[in-house]
Amino acid sequence: MTGEFEGQVAIVTGASAGIGRATAELLCERGAKVALFSRQLEDKVESRRLVRSGDITNESDVERLFADTEALLGPCDLLINNAGAIEPALLHEMSIDAWERTFAVNVRGAFLTCRRALPAMIARRKGTIINVASISGVIGPGKFPGFTAYCASKAALISLTESLAVEVKEHGIRVNCVSPGSVDTKMWADVSGGAPAAMTPREIAEAIAFLAGETSRPMNGQNLNVWSV
Repeated sequence: MTGEFEGQVAIVTGASAGIGRATAELLCERGAKVALFSRQLEDKVESRRLVRSGDITNESDVERLFADTEALLGPCDLLINNAGAIEPALLHEMSIDAWERTFAVNVRGAFLTCRRALPAMIARRKGTIINVASISGVIGPGKFPGFTAYCASKAALISLTESLAVEVKEHGIRVNCVSPGSVDTKMWADVSGGAPAAMTPREIAEAIAFLAGETSRPMNGQNLNVWSV
């Protein structure tokens, strides 16, 4: 698998820790040049990595991320929309601001990055977009009380994936989604009440790498559920 992504440029959002960090590291290991993006990171330039601090909900920050990536690494081949947010609260107790913040990160952020990435991908007739949703957004599996905004936003991200895949498939671009169950991240630790996680960030990064690679080339508009029953 070494060198699988040689010559490709990847952008990974929410890359300061957890799934995003593990994905960025895996793609680097396999030859990609990677731009990492998060509010928790400090700007840095290395030989194969670009680190940019910013807010995924802010159009100017997203523009800066892509402009710097294109100037220093090259045009984006792989876009991994991993940035996510959760503010647990029962619906009747949730503030409008908390609801809108959840959708801003989980849905608006993906909209902004996809919209910015697509013109160059369309012009080059190639590109892969992978959105990181959640099993919480999938119809069927049991939901946790207090997660309504998170579940609804992740369901919207899955739907965005399916719809966008149809729009861009004629341009040689694939759009897929990964929906993990419980993963050993700070976000899970903060909201799980001490319940053990079923998976590691690296395991989800491997699923993302599968969707980013040639092995999954026939897959488009799919949501890959990664969880233990």
